[in-house]
Amino acid sequence: MKKVLLFLTLGLVVKAGYTNDGDKKSDTVRTQSTAVQDTSEREPDQSKLFNFDVLFRGALIGDNLGTDEALTRAKLEEIRLHLHGNYNEDLSYKVRFRLNRPFSPTSLDNSAGALDFALIEYKFGRNRNWDVTIGKQSAMVGSYEFENNPIYEFMFTDYVDRILNLFVTGAKLGYHVNPQHSFHVQVHNTVNDNFDDRILNNGFAIGDLERSKVPMGAYFTWVGAFADQKIHTKWSYHVSQFADKHTNHAISLANKYKTNKQMVYLDLQYSHMGVDHALIASNGINDFYNHTGADRVLGKDIVYKSAVLRYDQFLTDKWEIALKGAVETAGNAKDQELGKNFRQNYTYFAALQHKPFRKQDMRFYLGYIGNSISYADKMNVERQQLNRLALGAYFTIPLL
Repeated sequence: MKKVLLFLTLGLVVKAGYTNDGDKKSDTVRTQSTAVQDTSEREPDQSKLFNFDVLFRGALIGDNLGTDEALTRAKLEEIRLHLHGNYNEDLSYKVRFRLNRPFSPTSLDNSAGALDFALIEYKFGRNRNWDVTIGKQSAMVGSYEFENNPIYEFMFTDYVDRILNLFVTGAKLGYHVNPQHSFHVQVHNTVNDNFDDRILNNGFAIGDLERSKVPMGAYFTWVGAFADQKIHTKWSYHVSQFADKHTNHAISLANKYKTNKQMVYLDLQYSHMGVDHALIASNGINDFYNHTGADRVLGKDIVYKSAVLRYDQFLTDKWEIALKGAVETAGNAKDQELGKNFRQNYTYFAALQHKPFRKQDMRFYLGYIGNSISYADKMNVERQQLNRLALGAYFTIPLL
């Protein structure tokens, strides 16, 4: 009997051992499975981590046809490489290069002229309604012409192409009140080159100007949406300094109406530059007063104004028209002889576009592009005129 009890006892112990080992193994498997699951949740989604787009526009272009200045050629107008992705729901990045720009570093922020932006954005807060952006980034200016995909704009205004510093190095803080409204503050370098290079490399003398000890600026921007996301606004105030004791101020009011079939934007801008680091008005002023050498200096108290209107309309599912017109003026706020609007710049285009694929951002187009620059009669400067015909295509190519 004792032997029977002994064998029964040993059998129960062995069984219990197997049961405990099995439980331990089961717990281990569950723990490992949970650990793997947690790690998977922390790792980025590979499909969202890396995206690679190529922005392309090229055309056969004929300038001033029928005149002695006529020139016809094939031109690669835009080619940009855009890398972007999300590491997770809070952290994202963007990098974009223009291949038809120099890669040499600029003297103030040490970024390449070909680099549009290289930034990281981090969202935070209980509802993730705050975000901070650091690096080289798009200026937070009220301009839908600038915000539009660059391959869509056959010709930019002076405001976007020459007056603004479009891609600035700095930091931006944003607060999203709700999905319709947000407020942003962006602090940045005024220009990308240092004071001496900006002046001397463009054929001017420094004169009595001194560099600013803090050559930086700030945008204060409101972005809004109304009427079920059909009406959009992007209004900004900008203050900056390039030269010591000369402050720049600008107001930019961008307004857009968009549906599935049409888009209209109207941009209105006013800029007062304490010192004309945009250089446009300064060239006209120095030529008018016959300044040369050390007398050729940047203008002060320069005013730039612009109004830009664009209208896109789908005529059918595959055919659309694009129309754009802009008027810009430049002048000296305190020069009674030249006046406030001694230079006028008119930019305009009309294009018929064919979109063969509904889900692809690709279009073939035939367009007329015009630009006219004139000066006050007293300046005795010949009017400049560009008449261009273009037959081409543009495509945002999603490679990855």
